[in-house]
Amino acid sequence: MKSVIENIEIKVIKLVEICNKLKLEKSILEKDNKDLMKQLNDSNDELISLKDKIKLMKISKSIDASKHDLKASRLEINKYIREIDKCIALLNK
Repeated sequence: MKSVIENIEIKVIKLVEICNKLKLEKSILEKDNKDLMKQLNDSNDELISLKDKIKLMKISKSIDASKHDLKASRLEINKYIREIDKCIALLNK
């Protein structure tokens, strides 16, 4: 009878160990998932920002002006882009 009880105790101990290992693995996977979601959101934000820059660059190229005016327009647009990027960075904090 003692042997059966000892066998059950050993099996319970093994199950508890397995359960603890699985809990640890789960917490690691949840942290990895959270990190990957943050990385995905950051990538999406960067993608949106780059798409906006492309739109602005297309607009700046489409301005029908002399070379000097075009350069000044591009500089002005780039200035606005940097200001917008700073605002977005502040909002993300």
